[in-house]
Amino acid sequence: MALESLSPEILLITLEYISSPLDLIAAVHASPSLYRTFIAYKQHLQGNTLTRAIHPTCRADAYSALDVQRIPQQIKSGTKIAKLKAECFSIFATDRKRRSQKHDDFKADNDMLETLFNFQASVERLIDTFCHWSLGNLFSADQGHSPLPQPATIPRARLSHTERARLQRAFYRCEVYARFHRVLQLQDKSSAMNFIQILMSYGSQFQQHEFEEMICVRQFLAKCVESLCERVEDDFLAFYTGKGLFDAGVGKKPAQELDTPTENYDTGRILKDCGLSLLTRDYRNAPYHDNHVKYLVSCGPAYILSLNELPPRELKHVLLKSERHSHDLDINDYFVTEGMINDRSDERSEMTLYRGKVVSIDRDEVDKHNLGWKWGTSFATGVKPDSPSNVLLRNMGYVFWDMRRLVDSGLVAEPYVVAMGADCFPAGYKRPFSRCSVEEQLSRWKVDVEGLREWKDE
Repeated sequence: MALESLSPEILLITLEYISSPLDLIAAVHASPSLYRTFIAYKQHLQGNTLTRAIHPTCRADAYSALDVQRIPQQIKSGTKIAKLKAECFSIFATDRKRRSQKHDDFKADNDMLETLFNFQASVERLIDTFCHWSLGNLFSADQGHSPLPQPATIPRARLSHTERARLQRAFYRCEVYARFHRVLQLQDKSSAMNFIQILMSYGSQFQQHEFEEMICVRQFLAKCVESLCERVEDDFLAFYTGKGLFDAGVGKKPAQELDTPTENYDTGRILKDCGLSLLTRDYRNAPYHDNHVKYLVSCGPAYILSLNELPPRELKHVLLKSERHSHDLDINDYFVTEGMINDRSDERSEMTLYRGKVVSIDRDEVDKHNLGWKWGTSFATGVKPDSPSNVLLRNMGYVFWDMRRLVDSGLVAEPYVVAMGADCFPAGYKRPFSRCSVEEQLSRWKVDVEGLREWKDE
């Protein structure tokens, strides 16, 4: 039966059964009759879909993620630092109060309903992308190196209710933390005085496995930034090739001059002088890349998703500008791309002190958490939350998955038994880019400075 022949009441009931903003958007764009019904009952359908989409245990976090959407507009409008800090403290106090309450019915003001609906659609797209990537790592022999897909090209993730709840709360909490952290970075010394306390206090609300969920998401966002940088590199190489500068025999250095330290240095210096540090080999190393990642992640998960949707030219300008801006920031983050920073260890109490949070890994406490966290802390050699070996575990999203999925992956032979030891993850493991830098590719050729500037300015 054609949808056009159905009554508006039947069409409304059909749309009311949809439990995802992404699915609702897809449905109403696929049928003129569904679109007309959606427009007629827009606020009702958006509220109904959000109630079904957001897991009941995540609603307090969703409210807080909605509240912090005001912060970017206030920063852009030039709101004073003191007022921004007061706003953040108010959001944090409200967040703590909400956690002691039940939220059986999800409610949002009509003015904010559209914002939350669009934000939830972004979260769902991020979750789908994360699942496609991390499950690829979990079930792949080449663990930790699954390519990151484009968010617009992947199917919806098939998740249990518990898996979806863990992922939702992690992305909501990362959004809140990111907005608070962005205020901390503002160029005003007063913002750093007592405002650090809000970051420490916000993280201290959560249990170990919940904190680990946030680290997994932020590590995924760092991977997204790497993918965006590689898209800019692709755009540059396509431009450079289109100009004929890579044609055989044109501008190629003599064989005896290839890959000499002086030539590599000159290539990197030329790129930097042209304002293209993003394309250099030095950018791949700390602190330049990590500072850039931390800055972009502090803009929030939804912002990073929006960068994925930019055309190449706009993406290039955003990344070049943000990379230069990150040089001027002293970004003190309590998450780093490999995990938390270990300041000191007290072996007698079996506690590890991290900036802003004391995390206990006592084995008796692990029993209270889900299988993912128990798996990550039950190695015989005692893998710690800040260990580089946990990078690969986080790339597999280990803390989000139900027991059955972990067992089916083959990494867990049976419940609470680890089939692979910590030795499988070398202590010196670092996050790799999937290929060499543009500087290294250009080092075999005479660099066309005018071509570099033309690409940068177009």
